[in-house]
Amino acid sequence: MESVTAETAPEPVAETPAEMQRAWSIVSFSTVPFWLAMIVAPRSRFTARLVGRAAPLHAALSVVYSLSLVTAAAKADERIDFGSLASVSRAFQRPEAMLAGWTHYITFDLFVGSWIWRQALAEGRSARLSLLLTWWAGPMGTGLFAARRRLPGWLN
Repeated sequence: MESVTAETAPEPVAETPAEMQRAWSIVSFSTVPFWLAMIVAPRSRFTARLVGRAAPLHAALSVVYSLSLVTAAAKADERIDFGSLASVSRAFQRPEAMLAGWTHYITFDLFVGSWIWRQALAEGRSARLSLLLTWWAGPMGTGLFAARRRLPGWLN
């Protein structure tokens, strides 16, 4: 296991530029209507229309992700070694890298949440807790949904 020393410890995070903070906020809140609709009104026509029109949001988030990732890579002092926690930690000290990572989480969680929502509707199941956990803790909600699908009907 790699230990963190003074040479490998991440530098303190500098003040985040205002435009990066704005992008972070926009990305963070861009999916909220989708999540609320899937959790609060999973069977409504409004939710079906909204979730069915998520492609432009995913496309926009992919642009934010790509630009952030390219910018972070261009500004990086070193090539990231994904096998090294210290290397990845140093890379994520850049606001552009954090924005790329966060955008990745946001869009993938919504994609998975949409799949859970569709599956639950098709199977006649409630997935509110799974959706909430997927929104807030990604794999925890996905795991719960997968586990609940394997339980006998009377336990579900």
